[in-house]
Amino acid sequence: MDQKHKEYIKALHVGHVRPDEIPWRRLGQYLYRVLEDGSQTQMRLCMIESLIPPRSEGPVFHFHEMHDEGFIITKGRIRFHTPGAPPIDAKAGDIITVPIRLPHKFSNPFNEEGVFINTITPGFFVRYFEYLEQLLGDGTKLTAEANIAALKRFATVPLDEDTIMKLIEESKANGNGDVDIDI
Repeated sequence: MDQKHKEYIKALHVGHVRPDEIPWRRLGQYLYRVLEDGSQTQMRLCMIESLIPPRSEGPVFHFHEMHDEGFIITKGRIRFHTPGAPPIDAKAGDIITVPIRLPHKFSNPFNEEGVFINTITPGFFVRYFEYLEQLLGDGTKLTAEANIAALKRFATVPLDEDTIMKLIEESKANGNGDVDIDI
């Protein structure tokens, strides 16, 4: 190990988070808390815990131009949607990964709340949650319009219904069969 590396590691430490000590924050009808804001990883990774109420829509269909996502379901079930593919109902203990540029969204159509930890690499997307919270203010329901406005600021492309339908049609034309897509 060279001297520069030795000096660098003196500034590092293992991050330790106790989620129970972090208050939940509100995004309309949803709750979230930042478990890792990227400060421990030079913005290479952030982690957000989210609580999605029963019978709730999540974000609009979108894709990220600059970051991958992981979802670790810790309570209940969350439905993941990709145009042209059957939805995936992930339950507690399941892990979902979403690569850069894959159109997706999630929802909770079930009768119990769902909770997941979202990993984002690189971690700059943590600012999306903070910006969206600022847009919504106190008690405002999360709307598609607010969601789209916030997504556009963070290298994320929201998809309109026409684009989603084209993706579904292309998937069927490519032999991916009939799929049931919730739009």
